[in-house]
Amino acid sequence: MGNVLINHLKIHFDLSFEMLEKQIDNCPDILWNEKLGGFVFWQQLLHAFTGILFWTRENKGNFIEPFADRQVYPELEKEPIGRITKEEMKTFAEKVKNQKDIFFTNKDDEWLLNQNVIYDKILNIDIIAGQIRHMQYHIGHCDGSLRDRKIKTVEWIDYFG
Repeated sequence: MGNVLINHLKIHFDLSFEMLEKQIDNCPDILWNEKLGGFVFWQQLLHAFTGILFWTRENKGNFIEPFADRQVYPELEKEPIGRITKEEMKTFAEKVKNQKDIFFTNKDDEWLLNQNVIYDKILNIDIIAGQIRHMQYHIGHCDGSLRDRKIKTVEWIDYFG
């Protein structure tokens, strides 16, 4: 079947991931720990990165939430008690990026139509498309929160760079 679709999906996944990463440095330090639009700013990023970490696993093994001992609640069900610094978020984003890159390694278009190993009721293409949508949702949420405060948002990175 080839690699045309997987290659294009990876490009869009990577572009979205890069925009998500840029949110870390783009957020002013004074707002990093503030509740904006219903959630602490960094918690939005933690949630999106954790989703990628969860869904790009290669097996069904137990998933250990990042920073589990800190009560930061990546699933957004509660207000965090602990905190995550920008440097910690950058380190975590790098870990997620590495796993994401492995997830795409040696995959072809045929693989896209296989059932996902984490949840066999959906296909691998669903995981990729869903995570792209998920990242863009949270990027938009962060951008909207910053825009409301007249702060420059992360610029859109289009297909051509």
